[in-house]
Amino acid sequence: MDIKYALVEFLCKNFMVDEDEIDLNESLIDQGIIDSFGLVEISAFLESAYGIVTQQEQMVRDNFGSVHKIVAYVERWRS
Repeated sequence: MDIKYALVEFLCKNFMVDEDEIDLNESLIDQGIIDSFGLVEISAFLESAYGIVTQQEQMVRDNFGSVHKIVAYVERWRS
């Protein structure tokens, strides 16, 4: 399954937002979609779906700042 599609589906299901409400380039926190606990939930999703174990120091805007940044993080980890 496409990483972006899976992530957006997860966000919609778990944070009760519609796909068209998510700006893929903007911070999910700044958009009010998630809070700091939401980052933990996304991290758990990435571990479950892709086997990625994210350390706390990796939970920064460069990796988790937006849907596109999360997808890039997963792709870097997988390669």
